[in-house]
Amino acid sequence: MTSEALDLVSRPDRQANRALGEIVREADEPMAVDIDPDRSRETSSTNFSRMRTDWRTGESSEIEGILQESRGIIHRAFPGIYMIMNELWMHVREPVVVDGTGEIVTDIFGWPEWKKLPSGAYAEDYSRLTDREKDDFLLRITTGLLEWHQQAADLWGTSMLAKGRWEEAMGIGFLTPTGRVTVEERTQRGRVHASEDRYHAIFRATVSRSAEALVRSMELIGQRLKDSLTA
Repeated sequence: MTSEALDLVSRPDRQANRALGEIVREADEPMAVDIDPDRSRETSSTNFSRMRTDWRTGESSEIEGILQESRGIIHRAFPGIYMIMNELWMHVREPVVVDGTGEIVTDIFGWPEWKKLPSGAYAEDYSRLTDREKDDFLLRITTGLLEWHQQAADLWGTSMLAKGRWEEAMGIGFLTPTGRVTVEERTQRGRVHASEDRYHAIFRATVSRSAEALVRSMELIGQRLKDSLTA
């Protein structure tokens, strides 16, 4: 916390400090929508025909842009993983090519796009991998895990720092108002003051979770390659 926030917290306001603690603890709780149970009593039945199942106009492209930014960070942080996987896929899949030229179609990151079955699953045949190729991929994955785990830990660290900024902003927003202001009003002002930091923390948490899942997937692939060699 900054010196400004520490000075504010030192004020003899036990109720405000207790409420601030509750706000800060929100960062450790699952990010779920909290629905007041009393609202369920306002209607005898739920009108599912009015339930919104998609993003509002403009939101979908905005969310996709944010997720694309997250994917970009992951690709830049783990180029070795994507290099290995695309080399492996080149053995077991068929790339999409441009009719007439035979040029391989690539995605926005420069990796090949792969042919899919009518079901949407990729067309692939892992029996094409020889034992020598499996052993080579296994060795590269095993030796790469040390670096990948450290990179994932760094991204986790940045997500924790973003979370700390969020908590700090919430505390400052909560304690700044003066005069006769209720705890509920302070709480709302704290949330508004920290809204930008909150979304940044969510974004960094998303990146960290993606990195963790990617490295865990490589561990599983390495184990499966090992099992196929000893079977």
